[in-house]
Amino acid sequence: MIGRVLTIAILLAAGYWYWTGPYQKQHNPDSKQQLQRAIEGMRECIRGKNYKAGATGVSEGNAEEICAEKFNLYLYEGEWRSSQ
Repeated sequence: MIGRVLTIAILLAAGYWYWTGPYQKQHNPDSKQQLQRAIEGMRECIRGKNYKAGATGVSEGNAEEICAEKFNLYLYEGEWRSSQ
């Protein structure tokens, strides 16, 4: 009986920890995490635009400017910042 109660208490504690910690951080990221995701998306976007321009010989313009507008970023003192 005590073993079942202890097992249930441990499972509830682990569930509460997961719900308040990792799950919330994943689904409700803070501004630093959002900026980091945007910067990663920016890198992929620039890489894709450069690859497309190299493969086809046709450029849509400056890849950094296009991708920065897409992800709402701007370059300030050598670092990407969010304009939101």
